[in-house]
Amino acid sequence: MSAARAYYHSMPIEFLHGRVLDPEELEEIRQQIEEFDAIDPEVRGIVERNWPHLLAKLTPDDDS
Repeated sequence: MSAARAYYHSMPIEFLHGRVLDPEELEEIRQQIEEFDAIDPEVRGIVERNWPHLLAKLTPDDDS
């Protein structure tokens, strides 16, 4: 198994609005975090689980 394939298989399954995100979509979310003006709560959860070090780049949570 290639390193890239092993990486994709080790990633958790994530859902956005009830639909499974593929690894490419997860990577796109990661790349676009800095461009988001408002963060969907489900996207915030994906970031918290996968890239907690990027939470500071997100706009503040409405509940804070």
